[in-house]
Amino acid sequence: MSMLSETLAEKLKKLPAILSIRETAEAFSLSSRTVLRLIRAGKLPSWKDDEGNRCIARSDLIKFCSQNSNL
Repeated sequence: MSMLSETLAEKLKKLPAILSIRETAEAFSLSSRTVLRLIRAGKLPSWKDDEGNRCIARSDLIKFCSQNSNL
């Protein structure tokens, strides 16, 4: 997490280990469409759970934020 600001690093630590698209969008004040667009572009890894909902691992979100410091 060295590339992340302290504030962002603390915010990420407080998030659940697995987030939905909506939770991810709310955490960063983005629209759900934007998060889905990042997933479809292959920039943010996700998977579908047994119920068909997209899930995003906090560890993948931390990696994404480290590589994309504009968030």
